[in-house]
Amino acid sequence: MVNAPQKREELIISRVIDASRERVWKAWTEPEQLKKWWGPRGFTSPFSRIDLRVGGKYLNCMRSPDGKDFWSTGVYREVNPPRRLVMIDSFADEKGNVVPAAYYGMDFPLEMQITLTFEDEGGKTRLTLKHSGIKNVNETDLRNMEQGWNESLDKLAEFLKTSESGGGRSMMKKNPGRITAEPGKQEIIVTREFDAPRELIFKAFTDPKLYVQWLGPRRLTMTLETFEPRSGGQWRYIQKDQSGNEYAFHGVNHEVTPPERIIGTFEYEGLPEKGHVILEAAKFEVLPDNRTKLTSQSVFLSVEDRDGMLMSGMEEGVNDSYDRLDELLEKLQERKKS
Repeated sequence: MVNAPQKREELIISRVIDASRERVWKAWTEPEQLKKWWGPRGFTSPFSRIDLRVGGKYLNCMRSPDGKDFWSTGVYREVNPPRRLVMIDSFADEKGNVVPAAYYGMDFPLEMQITLTFEDEGGKTRLTLKHSGIKNVNETDLRNMEQGWNESLDKLAEFLKTSESGGGRSMMKKNPGRITAEPGKQEIIVTREFDAPRELIFKAFTDPKLYVQWLGPRRLTMTLETFEPRSGGQWRYIQKDQSGNEYAFHGVNHEVTPPERIIGTFEYEGLPEKGHVILEAAKFEVLPDNRTKLTSQSVFLSVEDRDGMLMSGMEEGVNDSYDRLDELLEKLQERKKS
């Protein structure tokens, strides 16, 4: 009698990455960095939300070459930077609800555990990934999982190498921002520090010639139709992608107090019905060494509206915009010196 091969109970992958533990840790735990490498070869990652604390949740999306989205969510069980990360992982839908793997045509348990350890090896990092709770998974799905993890880790190593070498435009932000969206609350708070004086940044928000140079993701072009940067003034702009699809937005400025704050409404015209108005407040604070802290608070009419904005790719738009603003501010200051 031939015994059937014993099924694996866990998958373990270990490799040395040419980067410090701190940098490898951040690539796993900061959404904008994770989106640069997450997923197998050919996949992209259009969305990531991370609440990095014990009991906090994450929601990530992988997009296949044919445009199919695969969502995953989980809860952090252990967060010990930059040494160890443990989370319970599940497949999810785009709203973050846990779904069975069959939702994507696969056969995995509803919950699995992922354990990551980060060990220093002379300035490099030994990253060990342990994927547990897979005893009853068929061998084909296990091989696909192992290949997917290895390809993702290859992309992680390449991302860290590229951002370190500075080849082309660096993937590492000079002044990384923070997006906070607490569960159950109707607001999003974005903070970002800039290496520029407050007056110059305020001007970039209120001068139409500067405004169009940084607002929105790089992949979109922008047409500013109305722009009245004063209390009671209105604004409207249209963004267009490479396929010709248009996205229109409008609002009213309730308060414009140079160079301290701007308060107004924001509304996306593409929603199926009215009533999804957002109240936005931008505060500009002076920091030492001629730097500025920008805090933007967006208050929604409902938690559902808030979560819908997060799912729409809002993080990409905000971070890409502020990266572009950073670049514009640097050019303006260099021009002033010369």
